[in-house]
Amino acid sequence: MPSNHELEAKDVLIAGLALALWLITVALGLWEVYVLRQLYYLIYARIARRFGGDFESADAIGYCLLPILAFGFIAFAIGTGEWHRLNLGRPRSWKVFAATLAVQLTILLVYEVIS
Repeated sequence: MPSNHELEAKDVLIAGLALALWLITVALGLWEVYVLRQLYYLIYARIARRFGGDFESADAIGYCLLPILAFGFIAFAIGTGEWHRLNLGRPRSWKVFAATLAVQLTILLVYEVIS
């Protein structure tokens, strides 16, 4: 009987860790909506400096980019939440966490290098 209790405690711990990691990736994803929009502005400014361009068109495209990024973020949050709920505790779930964090940290690194 105690082994079942230990198994349940282990399952709760794994579920708590997965929830915490998912919340971290969702928070980073929300932050990256802003970061990706800022990256667009930085890249546009560098291209516009070379080939010409105006702020109004950059701003208009930026406003169109925002809902696309927001919908992508919502799909990401729901999709990864469901994925981890169905694959809780399996090695592939941890691999998805690792890949997600790697991509998110790479985006933040690119933003820091460019800005």
